[in-house]
Amino acid sequence: MEEIEIVKQMFTEPAPAQPVLAAGRQRVIRGTQGNRSHAAWFRVAGIALAATTAAAVIAVVVGGGRSGDTGTGRAVHLTAAQEVLTNAARTADGLPTLTPEPNQWIYYRFAGYDAKRSAPVYRDEACLRLDGQQDASRIGGRIVVSGTTSRGPEVYTPLGAWRRLAGLPTEPGEMLAALRHQPDLSPTDAGSADGPAFANAAELMWNSPLGAPPRAQAALYRALATLPGIRVDEAADVVGEPAVGLSLPGTPEILFDPATYRYLGERVVSDGIQKKHPQSPAGLSAAKLKAWQQWAADPANLRVPPEGTLVSSRLRLVVKLVDKPGSR
Repeated sequence: MEEIEIVKQMFTEPAPAQPVLAAGRQRVIRGTQGNRSHAAWFRVAGIALAATTAAAVIAVVVGGGRSGDTGTGRAVHLTAAQEVLTNAARTADGLPTLTPEPNQWIYYRFAGYDAKRSAPVYRDEACLRLDGQQDASRIGGRIVVSGTTSRGPEVYTPLGAWRRLAGLPTEPGEMLAALRHQPDLSPTDAGSADGPAFANAAELMWNSPLGAPPRAQAALYRALATLPGIRVDEAADVVGEPAVGLSLPGTPEILFDPATYRYLGERVVSDGIQKKHPQSPAGLSAAKLKAWQQWAADPANLRVPPEGTLVSSRLRLVVKLVDKPGSR
């Protein structure tokens, strides 16, 4: 389907009256201020995104300009977030179709920021088996392979998350309903009704370095584009990588490459608001539940940084499907 037809289907609605438009503009202006929170698995409780909203609106003419169409065209105004997600969907549509197997590996180069590390900005490379049973890294010039000590929910493995994304319905409303009900993902203190769907989409995308089958991944982005109030942050990430980020109240900021619209990762900024004590995800093994409880009980993890403080970011700069650890 042509992208313009997708845009027509997703964003066409009756033209609002002028008083409604004026009120909407005021909400957009107010929406450029404020911050976002997110409580996720093994992440600082009480953190949020401070996303500056891009006020750009993109006009697409609907109902006019086609051969034989004598009607008057009407412009459908896409928000900047809808433009980003529509372009990301187009990029996803062009990705190759993969058939990943449990014993295959992912090679990836990553970068990020963690305020609790002695050297907050970091870069490295690693390999991970798709079933999550082994990982590998280069130490002293050689590849060292290690195994996991305990199993968690399958959705936290690359192949498990890939399969979960692949199994989601592709109709936007049905997909969002499915994303809202993901009990084995991290509970979130989302500040809006749509926050859980957005946050769960963000977590699934991070858990699945391979993304999803092209049709499913594109459908995911188009479904997110129907959510109102998504904010856009066009600032480069602290690790120096160009990035455009999208967020809702109480969610992580999903990062895309601003040139290719490829998914990059996520980042979190404190809103300075104390959140309630987090709950553990469902389905953790006994060992991982114990580790999670120790993390949740640590006072340092409940301390809320000042508003606007960058808490963390994590990006996968290169991802490749390989047959053995050490391959690039």
